[in-house]
Order: sequence, then C-alpha cells, then structure tokens
Amino acid sequence: MTGAHGGSRWTYELLDKKRQQGDPLADDAVEELFKRGNVQAVNDLMRNLVSNDQPEPKGLPVEIKKYLDATPTVLPGWADGDKIKRGQDLFARYGVQISVCLFCASLPTAYAAAKGVKVLTRTAQLETNTRRRVMETGQFLMNVLDADSFERHGKGFRTIQHVRLMHAAVREMIKQRNVQHPGFWDANWGIPVNQEDLAGTMLSFSYVPVGPLRRLGVPVKDVDAEAYLHLWNVIAHLLGVDDDLRVEGIDDATALVEAIRRRQFRASPEGREMAAALMELLDEMTPLREFDKTIPPLIRHLAGDEIADMLAVPPSRYTNDLGDLTDVVNWFWKLAFGSNLRNSERYQVVSKLALPFGRELMQALFKLQRGGVRASFDIPDHLAKKWQVSK
Repeated sequence: MTGAHGGSRWTYELLDKKRQQGDPLADDAVEELFKRGNVQAVNDLMRNLVSNDQPEPKGLPVEIKKYLDATPTVLPGWADGDKIKRGQDLFARYGVQISVCLFCASLPTAYAAAKGVKVLTRTAQLETNTRRRVMETGQFLMNVLDADSFERHGKGFRTIQHVRLMHAAVREMIKQRNVQHPGFWDANWGIPVNQEDLAGTMLSFSYVPVGPLRRLGVPVKDVDAEAYLHLWNVIAHLLGVDDDLRVEGIDDATALVEAIRRRQFRASPEGREMAAALMELLDEMTPLREFDKTIPPLIRHLAGDEIADMLAVPPSRYTNDLGDLTDVVNWFWKLAFGSNLRNSERYQVVSKLALPFGRELMQALFKLQRGGVRASFDIPDHLAKKWQVSK
C-alpha cells in the first residue's frame, strides 16, 4: 500500500514496521538497569544530565556509561553547517511566535495521533504530565535551537542524550506495567514512543510550525523553511530517529505528514483529555487573556479546524472563515500566497494576539510550578533580550 501520494516512498508497510521499533542503543541500557532492579539509577540520571559542560556524573552504572560513550557528541557527516545556522537564526528572530505555534499547533497536533497520545496518559497523572510536558518541551527547544546548542559548551548533545534515555525509560516502564497489569498497553498501538511516532513528533516541530508561523504574519522564506527542516533532521538523527525516516525537503516532509495524518489522526478520549488539560494550563499561564477569545481561536487557526474538532476545542466566532483550508498540505502553500487568508477576520485577530500572548507564556514558564517545586526553566540571555522577555 502506498502512502498519501501514489508515488510516495512513505508506504504503510514501512510505517507499520517503524511502529514496532524503538531505540536499541538507549533501550538496551535501560533494560539492563531494570533487570538489576536499579530504577533509582535511571531517576538520578534524569536529574543530572543537563548540559555539555557538566562533568559526567561519578558512579554511573556501567550500562549508562556505555550508552553515553556510544551516543554521538558530534554532528552527522551529512549535516550542513550553513543550513543549521540559518535555521537557528530563524528561531532567534521569531522564537516567541514559534513558541506560540509549539503550544497551540505542535502539541495539539501530537494529541491528535490517537495511538501515540496513549503514552502520555499512561505515564503520569494528567495535570502533572501536562505541566511537565509544557515546561520540558519549551526548555528542549531552547537547548537544541540556540546558536550555541552544538558548540563545546552548548546544551544540545547532553539534552538529547537525556531525552533518548527518558524515551527508553518510558518504553521499559510501560512494558513492565503491562506484565503486571495485562491490557495496560495494547500491542496494536505499536511499542511506546516508536519510530513512527518519533518521526511524527519531529515533524510537528520542524514542518507543522512553519505553516502556522506564516498564519501569524511571519514572512518565512522557503529557503528558511528548508533550513529549519534540516536543523530538525539533525536533531532527530541525534535523538535516535532512523535515518530512513529522514525527510529530504519540504515536499518529502509533506508526503510523510500526510501519510502519518491519514494513518494516525483520529478523535480519542486521551487526545481530548490532553487537549483540555493543555488549554486549562495555557489559560492559567496567561491570566491577562480571556480564554474564549485567545486560546481556542489560536489553536483552531494554527492547528486547523479538523484537528481542533478531533480534540473538542471549543468553537469561536472566528471558526468558519477559512473554509476548507484545514488540510495540512494546503496550509503550507496557500498560507504564503492566499490573499483571502490575510484578509480574513481570524487572521487579523490572531496575528495581533500572537506576540503579546507568546511573551506572556514565556514569562509564565519561569514561574511554572511542578509538584510544589519551582520549575527550572532558562532562556539564554541574548534570546530573552531579543524577544523582550524578562527573566
């Protein structure tokens, strides 16, 4: 069976196979730790691996030491330094708007993947999970997209090593829980945090925000969109995403987005729970904004009405003026050239909201509480100054 396009290389056969694959390098290390009952070692590691310039923690289990030695701390040979810099420059210029797209498009898009979202509701209590995901996802962007991320003292490599181990720990914990409580995880969903879901998540960061970014009036050139996509290809590779899932430009990314969307996007109780928790948290984080005039319209405008309907995002009076422009493919090409979109009421409203809303979200991330402890969130000083966000 072919993918969304008759000639696409993204066949359902390939993606079915990828749903049964994780990340052997990290999985083997975590599995060995669990076999020895050393769960605390995994928890300690999650707290300690923060930045490249931090010395390797003493007393690491041999399995984790082996994992760290085996994971790359250099960029792949195919990485293009000029494209990486151009992609980082795009983030530096429009980080506030990109963050709005993250919270109001990327995360909701991830929740629309009915099988993949089940991981999120099975790994923590809903409120805690949402708070942690929002804070940690925002911090992940800062750590891997800053201009110094992959320099000697940057945070990119260590952050990615951390996330790979976290994904492996989630896979192992769900497997163990399913042994203890059969039915906790359905094999028909694929393995938790599988390669298809990882690729889809990377696309939600690298490709999906580009459409919403243009919906906010940001003049993204095609060459910048391609560079940003390449930057995320590098990040995905370092995160353990298989190289045969690497997209080669916007057209190829479009085909993979379509294939995953057709295969995985469905309304689900878990997706709606996560979306409701996200909207509640965003409302809490932006007390100066009226909920029904900001958050649902932003999600509908940036993620599209089809996804918003799957997630039961409340309608607003700005809901219907885009007609059938909710298809992902139409996002990318019609946003840049369709004057009817720029003249629409929804476009005008959300474009004015985006910057102050985004700055308010950034400020709230510094104050976000988790489990009674102030979250550790950091924006590089030069980005905070450029984005006019006080720390």
